[in-house]
This record gives sequence, structure tokens and C-alpha cells, in this order.
Amino acid sequence: MKSVFILFSFLFFVFGISACRVRNAPPELTTLHPSEAYVGQEITLGGYQFGDEPVVTFGRSGSAVAGQVVSGADQSIRVIVPILSPGLTQVQVQTSEGISDPLPIKILQPPPVVSAVSPENGLPGTTFVITGNYLNQIEELRLDQTEAIIKDSSATKLTLQVPQNMPHGPINIVIGTKGGVTNASFIVAGTPQIASISPKVGKPGSELVIQGVNLTDGLVQINGLTTDRNQTIVKDNEIRTPIPMNATSGLVTVTVFEKLVATSTDSLKIVLPPAVANLSARDGIAGDKIILTGLNLKDVTGVMFGSTPVSYRILNDTQIEATVPTLMASGSLAVSVTSAGGTATATDQFFFYLAPSNLVLTPTRQLPLQQISITGQNLYRITEVKVSGQVVSIISRIEGSQLQIGVPADAVSGPITVTNRAGTATSQPLVVIQAPVITAIVPAKARPGERVVVQGNYLYNAQFYFTGSTPPAADGGKNDDTERWILVPSDAQTGPIRVINATNVSVNTDVFTVVRLAAITDFTPKTAKVGDEITITGQNLSSVTAVKFNGGTLPTTFRLSGSSLIVAVPTGAITGQICLTTEAGSTCTSANFSPAQ
Repeated sequence: MKSVFILFSFLFFVFGISACRVRNAPPELTTLHPSEAYVGQEITLGGYQFGDEPVVTFGRSGSAVAGQVVSGADQSIRVIVPILSPGLTQVQVQTSEGISDPLPIKILQPPPVVSAVSPENGLPGTTFVITGNYLNQIEELRLDQTEAIIKDSSATKLTLQVPQNMPHGPINIVIGTKGGVTNASFIVAGTPQIASISPKVGKPGSELVIQGVNLTDGLVQINGLTTDRNQTIVKDNEIRTPIPMNATSGLVTVTVFEKLVATSTDSLKIVLPPAVANLSARDGIAGDKIILTGLNLKDVTGVMFGSTPVSYRILNDTQIEATVPTLMASGSLAVSVTSAGGTATATDQFFFYLAPSNLVLTPTRQLPLQQISITGQNLYRITEVKVSGQVVSIISRIEGSQLQIGVPADAVSGPITVTNRAGTATSQPLVVIQAPVITAIVPAKARPGERVVVQGNYLYNAQFYFTGSTPPAADGGKNDDTERWILVPSDAQTGPIRVINATNVSVNTDVFTVVRLAAITDFTPKTAKVGDEITITGQNLSSVTAVKFNGGTLPTTFRLSGSSLIVAVPTGAITGQICLTTEAGSTCTSANFSPAQ
């Protein structure tokens, strides 16, 4: 009985001790698989009493790092190795009951990781930095096939220098460590910069010049449109490239080795070539407003009429209003517009004309209802011709130089005016020939062959017919409209003078007296006493006004008898000529008279 009590007492003690151990025992870590692992690799821990929320730590006390538990059970935990320095360290499991004894684990070197390269480009000799992780334990480090120049290194940073003989362009950086190999990119080139573009306003097809630095291998784009590389000349500090025909306005970029981009400060304005389709008028005068219609006109910087720049106003991209300039001469002109896109000339020429001038009438004297020719300068686009203030029709014209018009029936003498939109010209007076007008004949008496002055109007080239004379009187030396000099015909008789001019209208003057010398044929008797009568025969004896003996000094009485003149021998008559006086003068007998004894 006593032995049974002792047995129960022993069993109770054993169970008590056992129960106490389960409730207060820390976890036990017995296995680790695998025992060598990379950061981020999943490993499996084996043991006891891991509980529901175990914490797995890697590293020594004070620097331990918890790993991510993927799954856990009382005797098994799956965990991911946290970021640790490569090498031998330890792993432990911790629960609310305590912490396990450590087991050793070897953290293997991970493949290198590159997070950044700064700067991403540079010329030979440039120092640049690669940052990342696991960059230590380097076994290989090269730029393409060239060994890298290492200036400094650590697990998180490599400082390298571009070799002087490194060719320009993109390169591959190979980083090999005990953990593996990775790559990074670098461009052996300076950062491109655009200092200027020229021109800032250009037309398609023209050359664009880009000045700057580090432009080698540059690809040019204008507002996103790539220029023709085959026609582009590239230097490190300058690029020359043609502007594409379909280019649009915008910024200019130069891309070097497909990654390095320089952008211009200024935009390139693309101006398309202008075109002029038509003019609102094809002729005009100074000051006229002409509308030019075409394309691409909003950027026009100049309008020319011939070689003369003119003022203008841009209405829109298809219309310009230009002011016709004041020019020195009439004539056809080419109308052109100029912009950065080029110069365009209108298909149709513009005719500029001045006011008419220097008018000449042919003839200067004309009958009503007859035509005259007007010549002069700038007889273009004539709109009105006036004669005596009356508008007359233009019968025919040679544009610019001659007009043919008719004289109205009721026209009077005076200047002719010729008008176009530029102005009016006045001619010398036109003499409209009317019926002749006689205002005076000086003298009113004259002998045949003497000059007579006829005054009046419309006398130019008029014919003067004396009474008794068939042919017209001969010209006496002056022939104009207001005064004529004529000679009295030899057969003229006293009476009106008939005057006819180009009108064919006949006008008679007052009576003109033709005076002649008495023509003595003979006298009988040749000898007579005082008081005796002597008979004188001859012509023009009826116009005798005085008879004188003694050679024209001793007057006597006389009378007309038929065609003869009867004179009385006066007292004191002596031997000598008998003289007869008329208004034309005196004539004497060829023989002497002798008084009877």
C-alpha cells in the first residue's frame, strides 16, 4: 500500500513538471533549410513551440532585422530573408514565451541593383555616379568593352570616370559582382544646348541654322516634325537643315543619341509662300484702294507696284488692301507682295495713269459739225470731253495719245477740256469758224495794187472779191482771223467787197471806192486863146476833181461831156502840160499846150 502511494506521488510529480514545461517553454529552432540564402529568398525553419505569431529575426542582437513570415505552424515557419549584408549571420525565432537559440545562416551576395546613374551623360573625362545596392564584391566593371576607371566604390555607390578615348554615343555599363551581373546605360556626349535659331521666321524649303553646343549626331525636329537627315549638315556647334515643306510653326528640338534633347527658346514661325490670284481693279490712279486676293497674305511685309513700295493694310490671310502710289508716268506695273515665305507677283498687271496734259488740237480752227483730233499725253481712260462747255462724244481713240471728236453745231470758239479720273487738261482755244464778220476797211478808198486792211473775225484764209473783179484779191502780207491785208485788184471797181470763208457763207462789206488816175489819150486843140475850150479824151475822166495848166499850177474850170472832158483856157496860161487830178492823184498830158498869139 505504501509502495503504491509512492508510485502515484512520483507520477504526479512527473506530470506536474511536464505540464509546467509546456506552458512556459520558449520556442526551439532545430533546423534551417537552406542554410545559405539570398536576400528575398524564402527559407523554412523547423522546431517546436513556434506558436501562432512567431517573429523571425536575422542578425546579431542590436542590429537584428525581422524577416517576413509567409506562413507559420507550431513546428514549421516559412520566412523571406530580409535585406542584410552578405556573409555569415544568425537566425532566431521569438514568441511571447521567449526566444530560441540561434542557428547560423549564410547570406549570399545578391545580384547588383542599380537605381540611378547621375549624370546620365557626359563627355570623356566626366565623373559620374552609379547608385544602388550590392555593388560591392565587384568581379567585372566595364563600359562597353573598355575597362571602367573606378574613382570610388561601396555597396551602394560607384564613382566612375569616362575614359578619354571613349567614342561618343550610348554605352552599356556592365557591373559584375559575386552576386551576379547587371547593366546600366550612359551616353558619352555633352548635354546639347541650342543657343539660337536663324531665321526665326522662315519658309518651307529654306535653310534653318541652329547654333549651340554638343550637337553632334543631333536629330532636328520642328514642332515635332523631323527634318531630312540626309540633307542635314551636323557639326558639334552648328546644324544646317532644310525646313520641311509641311512644317508648322513651333519650337525646334535637337535630339542627340535618341535621348538627349535640347529645345530652342524661340519658336520658329513658318511662313508659307504668298500667292496673288487677282486684283479688284486692273487700272487706277494715285490714292485708289486696290484689293489683292490670294493665299498666305497675313505675313506679308511689303507690297510693290512696279519698283515702288506702297502702303497697305492686311485684311485677312486672303486679302490685302493696297493704296496706289503717286508715280511719275502712266504705264503698266507688276503688283507683288513679299513675306518671309517669298515674293509673289499678280498674274494681271495694274495700269496706272496720270491726268491728261499737253493737249494739241488739229486743226486749231474748225467748222461746226466737223471733226478735230486731240493729241497729248496721258489720254488714258478719258471719261469726258467738252467743247464750248458741252460734253461731246469720242468718235475714236488711240488709247493714251489721241482722241477724235466732232464740233457741235452751236459751238463757239474757246478751249477744249479733256477729263479722266486723275484730272482735267485744257487745250489752247479752238476757233469754231463762223460766217465772216467785217468791222472795218482801212482805207475805204484805194487805187488798184494798193494794200487794204480788213478787220473783223473769222477772216483767216477768207476770199475777198472786189466789185468788177473775178479772181479773189491777192494777199497783202497778213492772214489771221481778226485782220487781213489784201491788194486791190487792177480791175476792181467801186462797190461792196464780197467775203467768203470756210463756212461758204458770203458776206458783203460796205461800198469800197476804187480810185484811179485819169488816163489822157489826147487833147485838142493844142493851141487856143484864153476863154477857148479844149477837149481832153481818155479814161477815168469822170473822177477828175481838178484841171490845172502850166504844168499843174494854174487851175481852170471844166465839165464832163460824154466821155470827154471840156476845159476852158484860163487867163495866164502859158506853154506847158495840162494836168488832171482825181482822188488817186494827178496825171499830165504828154504834149504841151501853147496859148494862141
